[in-house]
Amino acid sequence: MKTLLLIPVLLASLVAGALAEAPQPLTDFRKTLNAASKDNKLAFILLGRPACSICNGTKAMIKEGKIDVTSADYVMGDLNIDDQRTQAAFMQKYGKESFGDTLPFVVVTDSHGKLLASSGGYKDAAKWNALLAQAKGKIAAKPQ
Repeated sequence: MKTLLLIPVLLASLVAGALAEAPQPLTDFRKTLNAASKDNKLAFILLGRPACSICNGTKAMIKEGKIDVTSADYVMGDLNIDDQRTQAAFMQKYGKESFGDTLPFVVVTDSHGKLLASSGGYKDAAKWNALLAQAKGKIAAKPQ
């Protein structure tokens, strides 16, 4: 009897784990925005450097599930600020935001690339999750 009760619990945890997995990051700015539009998902776009410890720490927290950027809800862009074309495209669209002077520069957008939230520099998982909640709150507040 206990075995029969355990099966649904295991299946539910497997399904929840699959839904909560981090999205595979895209490295092209336009492809990230296009994928978000096509899939009707939010975009979490991180502009940083491969050698940036804060950038890598943020990506690790996403991969570990500490930051609620999941493949069910988000397309993720992992963009290199040292690529001049990538940096120019990102800054042309979102450069008026106040990111500060510490990487990563992060924007959360709706499926059409409209900015919902932005931030720069180090954040712990709770602060990143608060930023995501702020972004989702803007979508929920939109009149239908």
